[in-house]
Amino acid sequence: MAVAGAGVINGDLDAGAAAEGLMYPPDPASKMISTIGGNVACNSGGPHCLKYGLTADYVVGMTVVLADGSVLELGGRIRKRSSGYRLMHLFIGSEGTLGIVTRVIVKLIPRPRHHAAAMVGFETIEDAAAAVRRLLQSGHFPAALELMNQGALEIVGRLLPAGFKPGHEAVIIVEQDGNDREQVLLQLAEMVEILDGVDNRVAQSEAEREGIWNARRHFGRVLVEQRKNVFSEDIAVPIAMIPEMVHRFQALAEKHRISMPTVAHAGDGNLHPTLVFEEDQRHLVGPIAAQIFRDAVELGGTVSAEHGLGALKRDFAALEHGEAEIGWWRRLKEVFDPAGILNPHKVFPEQAADEHFLDQLPGWAVKLPSGRHRSEVAT
Repeated sequence: MAVAGAGVINGDLDAGAAAEGLMYPPDPASKMISTIGGNVACNSGGPHCLKYGLTADYVVGMTVVLADGSVLELGGRIRKRSSGYRLMHLFIGSEGTLGIVTRVIVKLIPRPRHHAAAMVGFETIEDAAAAVRRLLQSGHFPAALELMNQGALEIVGRLLPAGFKPGHEAVIIVEQDGNDREQVLLQLAEMVEILDGVDNRVAQSEAEREGIWNARRHFGRVLVEQRKNVFSEDIAVPIAMIPEMVHRFQALAEKHRISMPTVAHAGDGNLHPTLVFEEDQRHLVGPIAAQIFRDAVELGGTVSAEHGLGALKRDFAALEHGEAEIGWWRRLKEVFDPAGILNPHKVFPEQAADEHFLDQLPGWAVKLPSGRHRSEVAT
């Protein structure tokens, strides 16, 4: 196990674990800058959470300061407990609205000795989405299964493996890990065959594996460096609904003549459509995002898979959870924070959801050096 203050960087914690031959699996794309406290607040995920689970699956203890200044010590250095209410899990994913987490105890697992990865290209994104479903139905359980559409590939084209054919409408990155090298390679080969793409690149070395992951890991950074107007979303749908959700993304993009590069933790249905727009298209962002939320819920999904509700999505919570459930949220909030001083105006709906929520949050527009703007979601 490891004990960490809330300000410890995720990547630093995992690096410390690696020095002992261990691993802290939850790995958000922001792992080199995001803190464990923030990860706990949002119950963060990441590419390898498909196989290993979310932040909530690794927190076994925490110190929480409540609104009245009292301190709770919850959990401890044991893996198994069956006594009393699971108060600790109320704070995981509560986005700082119930208490301030100052310290966490997380369990670590043995670090796999071997990894193998491949990048598989597809002629259409529907083919890629169908391949994800086919692979998971086959009984294979990859360590990671990521998807990038053509728009995303164009943005990170210079980071793709040398010689990888351009023009694919989508690619899937599949990875397997384990302690038996031959078994890991065999399983990866079988998964690539099941995916049945039109272009395969299987890493032949650790350097090539890192090269395959480069494009996916640095998508956000490259996008920001381009100094464009960007609005990124975070929804999830059941695996079977991925093709339909992706189709709806495409229809929205075509209808509004807007670019929507998309990356996804495809193995658990977590999709990140990213709106890239011109200044005179800014008024379209709110309606498009609102429609994405409605579509996700209609297909049995969630308006936020790993980033939380924050202030941006709070008024859309009722679409997914209903007034009765949110009523119980409010009762819990009143118990832990009767004065409403902890992270106010977050999570709880304050008005009926509409398509102009971005206009009501001017603080989300961040001025960039180029004079352009970027809409940011920072929970």
